[in-house]
Amino acid sequence: MNTRRPFSKRKIIILSTVILFIGLVISMVYQALDPFRHLRITIHNQSDYDLSSITARVNSGVDSFNTNKEGTIYTLKKGVPSGEQVKFAPQLRLSGEGSIHLEFTDSRGETYNKTVCGYTEYLSGNSYVTVTNETITVKEECM
Repeated sequence: MNTRRPFSKRKIIILSTVILFIGLVISMVYQALDPFRHLRITIHNQSDYDLSSITARVNSGVDSFNTNKEGTIYTLKKGVPSGEQVKFAPQLRLSGEGSIHLEFTDSRGETYNKTVCGYTEYLSGNSYVTVTNETITVKEECM
């Protein structure tokens, strides 16, 4: 003999509301902490050319742009084909303040150098790079 009563509609509605509320709180906390996570760069290649040799570099008062000190240069192992988007977190080191530069080459052999974080102390936040045939735009959200 089964004495368990099935869930009532009221209990299901209350349980669903609690689960929805917990999910909403977790989502809000994640969004609030997002700018403080390690720097992430998103490259959206809207051009007709593939991008390769993608390198992120630290430029600071201590490190020259062209030096290869430990942790100041990060090379992305894969390219970005035409029409694709890639998000990566470059493993860089910074002492004090500085800027982050992105250098890449397209399939025509043209090399580009763009500042993706004009000023940063903590290597955190996001930077969005959009490459088209005519322009390269950068939206910085660096901290």
